[in-house]
Amino acid sequence: MVFWQSDEHKKKYRLTKWEVVCTPKDQGGLGVLNLDVHNKCLLSKWLFKLLNGDGVWQQLLKSKYLRDKSLTQVQYMPGDSQFWAGLMKVKDEFLSMGRFDLGDGTQVRFWEDSWITPRPLKTIFPALYNIVRKKSVSVWTVLSTTPLNVAF
Repeated sequence: MVFWQSDEHKKKYRLTKWEVVCTPKDQGGLGVLNLDVHNKCLLSKWLFKLLNGDGVWQQLLKSKYLRDKSLTQVQYMPGDSQFWAGLMKVKDEFLSMGRFDLGDGTQVRFWEDSWITPRPLKTIFPALYNIVRKKSVSVWTVLSTTPLNVAF
């Protein structure tokens, strides 16, 4: 961010960090809103409503983009709407802030979602995660057979 000051003969530029500009006025900043943070928050709110609501727009997005997959299993594809692209950009950060209710286990990923501990199993057991063949497998798929359905 550049602030300017001039006298009769030449302009002077003053540089400052964006964090300082976005700091509230009562704390010494300029109080400029960080729109990137606000956008992430609003998109996260849409993701929360998509996961927990059952309105017309949720049904539309689920039928168009999710089909028979969970939110954790979908990614942005060329040709998707800009709104969906925005949701996909914040999806991983949004999902890392919460925890899943297991339910029947078909919508929760065994390695990549937080379902048994506050952190995903891939961060607790990185060596195992690196050698597992199916990284996005659901909890139901792993636990539905004996022995467990995990291939290394």
